[in-house]
Amino acid sequence: MKFKSMLLALFLGVAGVCFAADPAPAAAPAQTEMSAAAGETTSSDSEKPAPKKGGNTAGQWMQMLMPIILIVVMIFIFSRSNKKQQQKRQEMLDRIVKGSKVLLNSGVYGKVSEVRENEFLVEIAENVKVLVVKNGVATVEDEDAANKGAK
Repeated sequence: MKFKSMLLALFLGVAGVCFAADPAPAAAPAQTEMSAAAGETTSSDSEKPAPKKGGNTAGQWMQMLMPIILIVVMIFIFSRSNKKQQQKRQEMLDRIVKGSKVLLNSGVYGKVSEVRENEFLVEIAENVKVLVVKNGVATVEDEDAANKGAK
């Protein structure tokens, strides 16, 4: 989880740099003071660059494209890691067989006494059995029993 938050912070930092407005270049005040002292008249229009016509330049396109690329890469990384975690959890749930010791999401340990399609019958104490849906199992504590059942 720390990796994801660090990656998100990095993304936000890079996106902030990409979207930051370029500061306008400041006119050199010393030069205008010197020319005014010498009696020269300057036109403010001649000092300003002409406005660009013709749309976006390559640099502006790159500024717009970088955040989009970063977003796509982050979505790919997050979806891939989530997919791997879901697949690993599903494999763990599929390996559960009769006799596997499991930890339920409620914090109760038990031993699987019956495996059904979408649920388990878990014995949590002697002659005390509860019906648990597959997603109610947090972890398999006894990997040996699960591995024997898978073979």
